[in-house]
Amino acid sequence: MIKIKRIAIFWLPTFTWMGLIFFLSSFHKLQASEVGWQDFIIRKLAHFLEYFILYFLFYRALKNTTKLSPGRVFLLAFLLTVFYAISDEYHQTFVSGRTGRPFDIGVDSSGALFSLIFSWKLINLLPDNIKKTLITNR
Repeated sequence: MIKIKRIAIFWLPTFTWMGLIFFLSSFHKLQASEVGWQDFIIRKLAHFLEYFILYFLFYRALKNTTKLSPGRVFLLAFLLTVFYAISDEYHQTFVSGRTGRPFDIGVDSSGALFSLIFSWKLINLLPDNIKKTLITNR
């Protein structure tokens, strides 16, 4: 595969997902439920899942476009995801009605950590054809 095409295939989904997170963070406040505790749970679950997916996209892009060792890919993907979580919370401080919360960085980071564990341990349990599709886009 031509290097530019390979980079586009693996990094475009990552940057698209980052753009979606940025876009959603630009809204005053997204309310998922009229019930306070339900709204809180749904919004935190959304944070967790957003960053679970973002970590996996970073992992997949780094694994397929760099020559880093597997350990460095896991670490760099995690650090990039946490950095983006911090920058997203900072971005929210400029949005009317939103605040940047360290707690949300923790929720986002836990989503990234669970995705790291999934990528490291659980993905190897999948059948080879599913693993190749998830990791190498083939």
